Amino acid sequence: MSERTHPVLAALSFLSAVPVGRRVELGEPDLRRGAALFPLVGAVLGALVALVAWGSEQVLPAFAAGVLGVAAGVAATAALHLDGLGDVADGIGASLAGGDPAEAMRDPRLGTFGIAAIGLDLLLKTSLLAALVVTGFPWPVVAACALSRAAPVAMAWRLRYAGGGTGTWTNAIGPATVAVASILALAFAIPSAGLSTIGMALAVTVAAVLVGWWSARRLGGITGDGFGAAIELGETLALAVAVAVR
Repeated sequence: MSERTHPVLAALSFLSAVPVGRRVELGEPDLRRGAALFPLVGAVLGALVALVAWGSEQVLPAFAAGVLGVAAGVAATAALHLDGLGDVADGIGASLAGGDPAEAMRDPRLGTFGIAAIGLDLLLKTSLLAALVVTGFPWPVVAACALSRAAPVAMAWRLRYAGGGTGTWTNAIGPATVAVASILALAFAIPSAGLSTIGMALAVTVAAVLVGWWSARRLGGITGDGFGAAIELGETLALAVAVAVR
């Protein structure tokens, strides 16, 4: 397989459960080059969620269709972003109780705050998707998923990485990569959501800023869990804006 495809495959492997890493060896340089393509992967995932929800709504009630659409997204991402949201929520809970947020986030067991955050997020996202699908094909889902995947690129540029694993890919992320990712996200969002894109992009920005601010203050920088939480919250808040202004 051509090395030119490695950045695309690295972005796909990083943001989804597609096992492309089993067929080709991918390194952090590939992920660094592929970061600008994160919104492309997001748009594909959003299209999958929208298609499953829309197809299901042809034979099932809207809420059931929303459940299946959200389930498709969870399966396609192996719940990676939900896991990040749950860990960050547990970290916040530990901070409020005077504990060590980093230790709480490392605990593989999900705490009360994590369970509540994931449950409420899934419930809200399902209801929003149900509200969109009753009016036709839920194109704003594509926009929300594309826009939210630009968030970790911007966060990697502005925040020090404080996690482990493959986080060194963030070291060389600069404004050019952020600009390309942002343009790509808007290229998918504007045709899908129209003027709603403005509010949706603002919602994603708010989610990223809040997660980034808390991570920098309590953890000393951003982590993989922070990226996941920002994506998940940004996507859900963007869908809320899409429903509110529709």
